[in-house]
Amino acid sequence: MGNLGSERWLQAVLAAAEVLPVVPGCHVTARIEISGGPDGPIRLGAVVADGRLVRLSSGRPADHDCTISCSAADAQGILSGQVDPAVAYMQGRLKIDGAYERVLFGLQPVLGGEEFAAFVVEVAALTGAD
Repeated sequence: MGNLGSERWLQAVLAAAEVLPVVPGCHVTARIEISGGPDGPIRLGAVVADGRLVRLSSGRPADHDCTISCSAADAQGILSGQVDPAVAYMQGRLKIDGAYERVLFGLQPVLGGEEFAAFVVEVAALTGAD
């Protein structure tokens, strides 16, 4: 998975997220668990405030609305834009425990725009995806 989760990758993803639109009221704090990576599990914390990714850190955040978990292969597919997260969720490959509605429905105004498409392209390049 390339350098996914490294401090450099986290900072680069945050910088890439500057293109995301402001969506008032769109908030989620997530714990992200990625299993099956070459160096073991990857644990991240992400905070979205008003539609913008404002914090991304390694480790397990103490306070979170939900936990998002998937395999390293599915994470790579999602980050490269080759796997639709909604489809992965419906197939049970992407699990969301807790406030799932904030992820599945609350983030839709962000995920559907061309700004998010540009963000996915940038993150795919950062992650070493084709």
